Amino acid sequence: MNNDPVARRARMPPRNDTTAPKWDESRPRELPQYFKELEYLFADCGIADDTQKKEYASRYVSYDTAETWLGLPEFGNNIIIGNDAPRPYTYQEWKAAVLRLYPGADASARYNLGDLERLVNQSFNSGLATLGRFSDYYRDFQRIARWLLANGKLYRNEERRLFQQGIPTSLWSKVVRRLEITLPNHHPEDPYDVDQVFEGAKWVLKGTDTSMTKTSNGTTGIH
Repeated sequence: MNNDPVARRARMPPRNDTTAPKWDESRPRELPQYFKELEYLFADCGIADDTQKKEYASRYVSYDTAETWLGLPEFGNNIIIGNDAPRPYTYQEWKAAVLRLYPGADASARYNLGDLERLVNQSFNSGLATLGRFSDYYRDFQRIARWLLANGKLYRNEERRLFQQGIPTSLWSKVVRRLEITLPNHHPEDPYDVDQVFEGAKWVLKGTDTSMTKTSNGTTGIH
């Protein structure tokens, strides 16, 4: 039995291997997650060299994308001239240059109010006829709204009103009747919490199809 930790160390997967990290290039928002997956592999495989990291990161994307990434000045041993001593660009500096190529990958601008409003409009027009569809709407709404709330881009009452606007009128009237029973002391001028509405909708839609309508990459239309 070989007890050498180097010999037991994992290897980076081949380019088309099922375990290889993948990035759908039509979804720039998911690029930071691609790099996170890579960095878990770097740690498992004991890869510390910055040039190797850059090469592996470029291995699992399309040829044209790899050509763009490899062509960045930060890829090679280009020397930074400044107040500091000359040095090569690091992997982190190269990664930052890659992320700058894709404005949608900027974590500080992950969502905006327009994303939430589009989801609300899509939901209203879709009908939300089943519990599965309503659950999709609830999860997608919460994902975007929580980020907007945490970053000061959305107010709580605005969140509540927007969620209700995504529910078709006929369904909303049934949900309200249920909430009037379960929350008799709720002031009629105050919007219901998102979670309260979801609980009411689950009761109204019980017995309907619960299957999700998401695509294979886990989204319903907001990319």
